[in-house]
Order: sequence, then structure tokens, then C-alpha cells
Amino acid sequence: MPYNSQKIGYAGGSKTSKNAAYNDLNGKITIRQQVFNLFKTHENLTTEEAAELCGKAEISVQPRLSELKNSGLIRDSGKTKQGKWGLQITIWELT
Repeated sequence: MPYNSQKIGYAGGSKTSKNAAYNDLNGKITIRQQVFNLFKTHENLTTEEAAELCGKAEISVQPRLSELKNSGLIRDSGKTKQGKWGLQITIWELT
């Protein structure tokens, strides 16, 4: 996945996705930053919890968690909990 200078990822083959990643970067808090900020007040979060706290769809939050993990800012806590669909899901924590 390609990233812009602020490490916002976008779909490589999608012009719309690239435009969104580069659109109005100055002064705009990204979903990635919103998600990261949650970890400053909540020790551990799942994707579901982060999405609910941000008021964003899980499909928007999960890739941001992957970006934060790839940047070394969060990590898998080694713990899981049951999600709303009955599956065990990863609990993330700050590094």
C-alpha cells in the first residue's frame, strides 16, 4: 500500500483513494491520529471499541490500526476478547 508524506495509506490503483489521502492535509486530524489519540486515554482497545469511540465504521478504523502497528506505535497485546460476532478479536496496546 502506498502512503503520502504523512503516512496516510491509500489504494495504489485507485485515483479516488489517492486524492482523499492527499486532500487538505493541513490542519486536518486524520482517522489514524484520532485512533492513536484514543490509546492515550484507553490502555487497550479492540477494533470494535476504537471504532465506537471514534464514531467511525470498523472498516475505516481497522486499516488505521494496521498503519499504527506497522509504524511501531501500537502492538498486539497478546490478549483477545469476544467481539460482537462471537469471534475472538485482538486487543491492541501502545508500544
